[in-house]
Amino acid sequence: MKPVYTILIAALIFISPSCKKFLAAYSQNQTFIQSAGDLDELLIGGGYPLESLWQEPYWLDDDLEQNPGLSSKMGSLEFGNFGLHFWQKFPATSGRGIPNVSYGTGYKSFYQKIATLNTILFNIPALREKHQPEKELQRIAGEAHFLRAFYYLLLTNIYGKPYHAATSATDYSVPLKISPEVETGYLTRASVKQVFNQIEIDLLDAEKELNGFNESTVLRASQAAAQALLSRLYLFREEYEKAISYAEKVIQKRYQLRDINTLSATTPFLERASPETIFTARYIGGTSLTFMNDANDVGPGFENYRVTEDLLGIYSNKDLRLQAFFKQTPDYDLIARKSGENPNVNDNSIVRLPELYLNKAEALAVLGQHEKAIATIQELRKKRFKQDDVTNIDLSGAELVHFIRDERRREFCFEQHRWFDLRRYGVNSKYPFGKAIRHRSFAYDASGRYVEGYYELKPYAEEPAAYVLPILDKEIEFNKGNITNEPRPDRPLIP
Repeated sequence: MKPVYTILIAALIFISPSCKKFLAAYSQNQTFIQSAGDLDELLIGGGYPLESLWQEPYWLDDDLEQNPGLSSKMGSLEFGNFGLHFWQKFPATSGRGIPNVSYGTGYKSFYQKIATLNTILFNIPALREKHQPEKELQRIAGEAHFLRAFYYLLLTNIYGKPYHAATSATDYSVPLKISPEVETGYLTRASVKQVFNQIEIDLLDAEKELNGFNESTVLRASQAAAQALLSRLYLFREEYEKAISYAEKVIQKRYQLRDINTLSATTPFLERASPETIFTARYIGGTSLTFMNDANDVGPGFENYRVTEDLLGIYSNKDLRLQAFFKQTPDYDLIARKSGENPNVNDNSIVRLPELYLNKAEALAVLGQHEKAIATIQELRKKRFKQDDVTNIDLSGAELVHFIRDERRREFCFEQHRWFDLRRYGVNSKYPFGKAIRHRSFAYDASGRYVEGYYELKPYAEEPAAYVLPILDKEIEFNKGNITNEPRPDRPLIP
């Protein structure tokens, strides 16, 4: 990599004030971007996700619970993600009030990458005037538009309210920045509608610009990846006909559902070579689940999470995903093993074909097209059971919708879908759904580990503020209070 890009990327790793100073200096001197090749280097080095920095959604949902080792002698209060996992008023601290240094690293990383992508898109017209290769510039623009949409979709689903059409124009989301110019004022939160509209614009641009590009790789954004995110976006916005249309566009492409019947016991389910994989970030140093299972918060050698009984309870004992998705620990608990022991994909930024079948099936079911919805979901289930174990589905209305949503949970556990889905179910206009979630809290005495009680998250309708993570205090301070967080409720231990 050229030294100037190393300097650029290094500059972008600092917090907002440093980023702002860097962009101010950059805006006065753009001479180092001379070619489409320069932009491509910048895109690879500063635009793509190269690390696993956002674990937050994993700790919030009902698929996972903290699980300190039986002999670690460290209870839940010492757990670094205590504030997150137990939905505390101040989620960025442990139970002892010690700051969780990993909290908000995803927020910071996303905006650093968005700043890079804004710079790339800003420079493309000037390079066209210099007669740089049009096809290469078109591809770079498509990848940049896709990635910017990808990051904003994550940001708004973590730090903003869920999309609800009736209130989206006034519901708060995250700061929206789509130009490289340094703002004279301070950033504020955009509305959910504004952010979702910008995501749609970027993805539609990416769909056009990436036509014919990157079709043989899953490590770069492609037209199929943009269409997959558009299907997800429209499902979240309850624009079901569009969700179906974009799902079908991807289903008709070269990708195929992976048949677990043919998968060996040692082959990881999630991998680049899977016929299902549409897009994934490069694996560098570890996936979110790798870090979570490293047990740094509870003592070396001990798992610090396990799969919940609530999740395991929705699988049939004949479901082949039980063997493909999970593994047993020395303490006889189950943890996720979807990406295997030596991953080559990133579990929190992977786009897979089954999502399009599930998007289509859910949308069809909500629209009352029950037979088509069942036929669609059965295509997936045929690859998840032995042939004789695929049962018939005789459901309609709300029961069918909930079955498909459970199928989505079974398929996408530990891929960062569940928390976002719980949020959107809570505001769904036709089939709203909410549930109380309990996470157990552990302590130790002379006899060993014991359950001291639990913390409970109520359904979205009862405490919506708890379903939105607060933006870091340092960002609020830097923006002089123009960014605010909705107060979160206190949450005591229930013995």
